[in-house]
Amino acid sequence: MDKPCLGPLHTQFDGKGRAYTSCFVSSEIVQWDIKNLKVLSRLPAYYSIGHLSVVGGHSTKPYGKYVVALNKITKDRYLPTGMELVQSAQLYDISVDPPQLLLDFPTTGEPHYAEMIPASLLLKNKIQQILPLNENDHPYATKSEKEARVERKGKEVHVYMTAIRSHFKPSKVEVKLGDIVYFHVTNLEQDFDIPHGFAIYGAPLPNILIMPGQTKTLVWEAKKIGVFPFYCTDFCSALHQEMQHYIRVSP
Repeated sequence: MDKPCLGPLHTQFDGKGRAYTSCFVSSEIVQWDIKNLKVLSRLPAYYSIGHLSVVGGHSTKPYGKYVVALNKITKDRYLPTGMELVQSAQLYDISVDPPQLLLDFPTTGEPHYAEMIPASLLLKNKIQQILPLNENDHPYATKSEKEARVERKGKEVHVYMTAIRSHFKPSKVEVKLGDIVYFHVTNLEQDFDIPHGFAIYGAPLPNILIMPGQTKTLVWEAKKIGVFPFYCTDFCSALHQEMQHYIRVSP
């Protein structure tokens, strides 16, 4: 290769006869022709790029439209707002000539490696984001608000609960001191981006996250007499803050 860079580290390919090599010391990505080994472009990175990722760059048919530089040193580019200094990354469009910088953004953690794939592959493989309610075979699933109920079995209280924007049902639960309460919460939503949280003060597991169509159980012991709130812990709608109800513990 003519005029090689300093500190070459990682190379990926775009499927169009071009390769991309990260250069740690000279802080750049070198785009080069894999047949004649000629340098085509030099893309500055800020700073000290380690690995990089071309979309599908490790497959036999790379998508090859974008490359991301995973940079290891920021050199005071961002304010130290957390326990760890942020790293930095750059997104380049490599479908144009010369490639163009599209986005410069901070990242967390040591950016050792990442694989980038087209979103269409996720849709093609039908990664399940919603569990249809008729497919929920959880033994404690409550598939409609009409089924929401409270059942006592000795000192155990089973609450078959539903969550939907923006309330739980049942909204009030009555138990006795010393009861063990099982909240079996089913998220009735069928939009993939509407999870609901559930929390109640004093539970060993302080919070559960229930994805659309899913059922999860949180166990709580009624150790004190009084009224205790339970509430959604994942922002779900404009009325999210209203998604709070109560359990009363009697002597």
